[in-house]
Parts: sequence; C-alpha cells; structure tokens
Amino acid sequence: MTNSYTLSTTPLVASSAQLRWNIDTSSSQTPLKLANGRVTLGGWMLAEDQQSPRLAVKNGYATYSYPFNVKRPDVVSAILQQPADNHPRLGCGFNLNIPFSSQITLGLESDGLITWFAELNFSPAC
Repeated sequence: MTNSYTLSTTPLVASSAQLRWNIDTSSSQTPLKLANGRVTLGGWMLAEDQQSPRLAVKNGYATYSYPFNVKRPDVVSAILQQPADNHPRLGCGFNLNIPFSSQITLGLESDGLITWFAELNFSPAC
C-alpha cells in the first residue's frame, strides 16, 4: 500500500458569509504521509448563527463528529476582521488524525444536521 498521497479538494457548497472554510493540509507540493492507516487533516471553518458547531467527517467506513480543537486568531483577524482576544469564534480550527480513505467528505454538523461542504480526494504520490 502506498504511504504518500497528494490531496485535492473539491468544494460542495460555495463559500459565503454563512459558511467559510479552508483546508490547511492541502498541498500538492508536499505529499501527505500515512501513519498506521491514518491521515492528519488541519484547517478551519466559520459558520454564522450556529450553536456549538462540530466538524463531520465521512470516509468509506463511517461518519465521525469532532469538536473544533484549535484556536485560530489568524482566521478571526483576517476573515472576520475583528480582534482575536477572547473572541467567541476563536476556537474555529481543527487538527485531526482520522482513519484514511481515498475520499473523505467534510461537513458542518449543527443541531443534528450535516451540511457537507468539501470532498477531499487522495491520490498516490509519484
């Protein structure tokens, strides 16, 4: 099994004021490495008017739900153009180590509903 992969991202919904996101782990220049059948993904998501949003991750096996676990003052400052200190949406980032699949779909989970916003496709690196 190949251990190095390149990542391509396909948006499933257009970025808007209601839902903005970025996958920081997308790099066609540097292949991603698998460790024990898992891949690490990082990024951020901002959703308007959502109480306790979570990140939904669907791979070929199951759908998982994760809390946002990384503070992103850079996102609050650049995207929201507000001071990051103690901002209620400061914790909008994620850094997750998830089971690998050649296709992973990311979504916003809120109030039991999921809005799928990005499809990640992994291809063996040359």
